[in-house]
Amino acid sequence: MTVCENSSFHAFYNEKRGKNAIFGAISYMHARANIRYMTKVTTNKSIRLSEQLLKYIPILFAVILWCVLSFREQFFLKKVEDLSVFLFDKLFIMDSFKTPGGFLGLAGSFLTQFLFIPWLGALIWIALLLLSYYLTIRTLRIPERYRPIALIPVALLVIGNMSLGYGVFIMREQDHFFAPVLGYLAALIPLFAIKRTQTVASKLILLTIWTAIGFPLFGTFAFIGTLTAACTTFMDQEMLRSKRLTILAVSLALIIFIPLIAYSFYTSYRLVDSWHMGLPSISDDQWTFAIRTPFQLALLFLPVMAIASRRLKETDSKNIIFQTSVYVISATAVWGFWFKDDNFRTELAMSEAVDRFEWQEVVDFYRKAVDAHVKSDDKAYDDRTAKLKGVKDQDTRNSIIDSFSDRFFEPTRTMVLYRDLALLKMNRALDEAFTMKDGSRMQKSRTIIPMVWQSGKQFYLQYGLVNMCYRWCLEDVIEHNWSYSTLKYMVMHSVIMQEPELADKYINKLRKTLFYRKWARQQDALKSDREKMSAAEPYNSILPYMCFDNHMSNDMMKTETYLINHFLEKEPVSATPEYDRAALLFAMHIQDIPLFWERLFYYINSNNLKVLPRSVQEAALLYSTLEKDGRQLPLDDKVRESYNEFNRYVQNHPIRSMKESEYPYCQKFGKTFYYFYYFMRDLKTY
Repeated sequence: MTVCENSSFHAFYNEKRGKNAIFGAISYMHARANIRYMTKVTTNKSIRLSEQLLKYIPILFAVILWCVLSFREQFFLKKVEDLSVFLFDKLFIMDSFKTPGGFLGLAGSFLTQFLFIPWLGALIWIALLLLSYYLTIRTLRIPERYRPIALIPVALLVIGNMSLGYGVFIMREQDHFFAPVLGYLAALIPLFAIKRTQTVASKLILLTIWTAIGFPLFGTFAFIGTLTAACTTFMDQEMLRSKRLTILAVSLALIIFIPLIAYSFYTSYRLVDSWHMGLPSISDDQWTFAIRTPFQLALLFLPVMAIASRRLKETDSKNIIFQTSVYVISATAVWGFWFKDDNFRTELAMSEAVDRFEWQEVVDFYRKAVDAHVKSDDKAYDDRTAKLKGVKDQDTRNSIIDSFSDRFFEPTRTMVLYRDLALLKMNRALDEAFTMKDGSRMQKSRTIIPMVWQSGKQFYLQYGLVNMCYRWCLEDVIEHNWSYSTLKYMVMHSVIMQEPELADKYINKLRKTLFYRKWARQQDALKSDREKMSAAEPYNSILPYMCFDNHMSNDMMKTETYLINHFLEKEPVSATPEYDRAALLFAMHIQDIPLFWERLFYYINSNNLKVLPRSVQEAALLYSTLEKDGRQLPLDDKVRESYNEFNRYVQNHPIRSMKESEYPYCQKFGKTFYYFYYFMRDLKTY
């Protein structure tokens, strides 16, 4: 190849290389563009998928709420139903309208009866909550990107019911579970109607008619509907300002004067309560603000959102972070205000089992509550021990010990009394009662609800104090109106006392209920037949306790104290074995040594015994040792050995502080009467 040819080749090569470089650059730019396009497409798909998923969050919340209510809070729902009543009776229906908001209360009571089947009642309530959510969006025309805001009033309605706790026992009307959500839906009615009216006159007529009719039917919820409709109209920029102001002014006047006019037609409430009718009514004023506030905030949401929604513009962009934040805040608020107390839940479960006379279930619920806290108690003890390490000052140690007291499980007195009642009914109390953890944890409540309001009627009935039970039933009717539980206790009192005319009065009421008709027919067959009644449950386990003079005294609202005094004040001439077993149990509980020996004597004489129950042997050995009376007692060798072991442990582990030593002693001797005697002191009842 010549020099010329070689130069031509290089020139051709360089030209081709330049073209390839340009082509490569173009290809690279095209590839980058494709990557950006694919990334953008993928991102847009992810955003759209997230938006689609967010739409189903309310449904997911509803499913979770239903599961929690049906499987964890079923006994709370059952108690709400038990404290309510709905009769398919003309007089009952007419009587519901004696105060404004009567239809709301009637409808709420009607739906509350379905809580008899907790999963069904929960399903109906959640369906109404979902309906409230979607109707709020539609009536207030909330833009799509802001729709999660409509979950706020729904969350407040949930909080209002599920933050109640012990307040359920002081509600005057037990329609509170369904009435607020029904009232919220009613408040949306005028919004549908006013949007379909054109002239100012027609709007004013509509609001006047609604307020005048709505107040007797829905109470204060009607006013919220009027105010919300007026605010919606006021924000309509297509209407003259003067007309909008006229509608708003007339609406406010209706809210003020309609209750004043309506008050002259009613006689059963105070004028000052006119603007609260339909809201939950509580027999303790200290609870009023806390219980009503969530419902009031939910109602306040409607007029506020009616004003704000006009300023919320629909856009193509979606704010996923904002929507997610609203959902998270709503869920967190519901869970944060939810009344979470294991003792309260156990009390409700035990109460429901007592009403079904399932005594073993009562004991099982108690054991389950104790067992559920074993690990947490161990953890609390280890943490406390670590914190006490190296601390020698006793005052400082006591302060640390007190700070850990709430971390250890302790039953309430109501739980203990339910447990003892069930064990007595199964004739196992003196064998097992002192082998289980005891205590007197106070209620986690704004104010202490007396035991007599919560469970007094049950205890009095089951211990044969049927007149005391009936007396508190009458008190309950006056203070909190009729309820299924009150009617049932009144029926059982009348059947036991063989008063068929009185029994008919209450049986006929229960015959007009949905779920208690069968039970009413069963009691009707027993009311005049003493022999049948004596053999039927629960009467066959109640009658043995009715061996005392039929008198009644004031219990001073202290149920446990009254029961102790009743069983220990005087031995009835015709005392039964069941009565003496209960008397000995109460004597052991109050740790009164002379009373123990007295009741032990009666117990041995009336019960056909081969061997004394172990707890009784332990108490007898301990008391005889303390008194040094030298009694010769027929005790098992195992009992004597356990007592000697307890004494040896005391010598090797001296007690510096009762609170500090309680847990390790409980771990080793918690199933003995010795532990109960020394460590279960100053138990408080209520």
